[in-house]
Amino acid sequence: MSHHFDSPTAIADGRINLCDLFVFPGVPGTTTLILTVNPDAGRSSATTFRPDALYEFVMASDGGTREDIAFRVTFTEPDNAGNQQMRVLRADGAAARQGIEGTLLGEGRTGEIFPLGVGGLAWAGLAADPFTADGIALAGFLQGLAAGRYDPGVFTSSPGNIFAGRDVTAVALQVPDADLGGTRIAVWARISLFGHAPQLQVSRIGQAMLRPLFFSPPDTESEILNAGSPETDMDAHGKRVHSIADAAARLAGLADPDAHAEHVQAAFLPDLVPYQPGQPASFQPGGGNGRALDDDAFDIAVAVLAGSTLGNASIPQPPTPEFPYLSPPIPAELPALADLFGLREHGPE
Repeated sequence: MSHHFDSPTAIADGRINLCDLFVFPGVPGTTTLILTVNPDAGRSSATTFRPDALYEFVMASDGGTREDIAFRVTFTEPDNAGNQQMRVLRADGAAARQGIEGTLLGEGRTGEIFPLGVGGLAWAGLAADPFTADGIALAGFLQGLAAGRYDPGVFTSSPGNIFAGRDVTAVALQVPDADLGGTRIAVWARISLFGHAPQLQVSRIGQAMLRPLFFSPPDTESEILNAGSPETDMDAHGKRVHSIADAAARLAGLADPDAHAEHVQAAFLPDLVPYQPGQPASFQPGGGNGRALDDDAFDIAVAVLAGSTLGNASIPQPPTPEFPYLSPPIPAELPALADLFGLREHGPE
């Protein structure tokens, strides 16, 4: 949905399927960075992190599309209890663009909070999925657009939340604002594989809802998007986003479909999150400031595409009072999403 099962590679291994990215102020003078992965963790996928994967928060300290800071997280093989050692490194300048090296900031074990540099914290583990979305309604709406119909009525006053009762694995860092390099920055997250072959980027996320709105169902272009960089997003994917937004505007009877499509294109591309450290988080494609855990990204993003408020997703859970701010996992008896979607046949690893 937000980024769940968004490409063939992600479907094959949930441990390298980025789901969501959150960027918001933590305790005064700090920023919290959270990425979630592994949709349906513990059901169709493992509850651990992939040992040959590099999980990164990257940023452009000038607010642009060329990263110059990378916080790099790696994990060891899990022990018999499923616990892993976790290391967090930082790379700067040109070294932030590629590679696995960096200055060690801290190391610890999954499920435990540990210090990160001076004034920072780190944690990784299993958590309740913080994202909410009426996936059935969105699928019906997008199918209608593809067939030449505009049907806002699929979004009802009693929305479903396909992610209720489901878990993800997450990485959370608390970083001093002074370490982010600027007062207006751009943030995104990515995963790459390393160790057995040349380093290969396989997943990337900035904007919530870019993929389910414009790259659903997942296809070859989804893989290209995930392997790419914000620098090339507009050239590589602008036409696709513009075309879908233009169709929505024409079917909805908006006064200037082309202007609307250009607005939507600029709102969702490039695929990054703008952020001003120290300012309240508020998600909004094409503006806003970071993304808080309780921002209603689903409804906000659907409204940008449609040009009016349509969605009515379940309200996200508020953050917990202390770092890492995520709710604990939910031991609900639910079928695996991968089975519901017909994506995979095997169970958890």
